[in-house]
Amino acid sequence: MTLKKLPPYAKAINDARRNGMVPVRGCMGHIAIGFEWRRNIVPDFPVVVVPPERDPAEFEWRFTAGLDVFIMHRDRDIPHLHALCCALFAAQARDVQTFNMDQICRGEPRAWLKLSYQPGAPSPWVVPLWKKQPCQNQNSI
Repeated sequence: MTLKKLPPYAKAINDARRNGMVPVRGCMGHIAIGFEWRRNIVPDFPVVVVPPERDPAEFEWRFTAGLDVFIMHRDRDIPHLHALCCALFAAQARDVQTFNMDQICRGEPRAWLKLSYQPGAPSPWVVPLWKKQPCQNQNSI
């Protein structure tokens, strides 16, 4: 069995999870994932990065089991977004929210999506959320 590497910036959260710890859930989830590193991607929030030239399936995602994950992406990241969501659900992440920054800038609907995995379902189901959803109404449809 070949061991997969953790994605960049995931070591601290992986170590904490291995010691029985769970990150505090913020209004968007427990951790954020981006396809590029920006220090302010989500302030005061555990952030993991998937380099855009890498396949998300190459990385170990078990540290996301049972967590809600928030993915910030751009239009150019969409080819990797499906693979990342599949990898996260294979690792048993609970809910995944995706936020397309380019769609928000253009004022398009459905820039923010919530995907949930149901065991036995052929693929995650998608719930479109408000274009700019307030944190206190996170579970609203």
